[in-house]
Amino acid sequence: MIHARLTAQLPSSRWNAVEICEDIDTFGDRAGQVETGTALVMPWNERATSQTLLSGGTRQLVTTQFAVGMVVRAYDHMLGADRAVQFDTLKSDIETALAGWEPAGFAQPCELVGGESSPVSKGVSIYVQTWATARFLTRASA
Repeated sequence: MIHARLTAQLPSSRWNAVEICEDIDTFGDRAGQVETGTALVMPWNERATSQTLLSGGTRQLVTTQFAVGMVVRAYDHMLGADRAVQFDTLKSDIETALAGWEPAGFAQPCELVGGESSPVSKGVSIYVQTWATARFLTRASA
């Protein structure tokens, strides 16, 4: 769902690809291999609240977090200022695509949890945002 949403919503003039990564190791490895304008999406975690039904059945709110990384390759400034400036535009694109969007089967719209940047290798940086949404896990009593 998230891959399809970003693929459909991100402007092709700035974005080359949207890729899904299985785990944090793959996420870090791919960040060093892809070009500017690549979004990397990774499932992060799920947290469930306590079961709320006392008369049988199950109803739990499950908060799902996922990470979206934006990669920038630029070698023209030693301190990374050019990469930092490019992140502003890329972050805006991601936020426009995801903020307030409710994936099918979920009960709450996506909201931004936070973000941070990190160097990957010389001239390559990634800015990663964590997003959250929630769904209900339900089962009728037997």
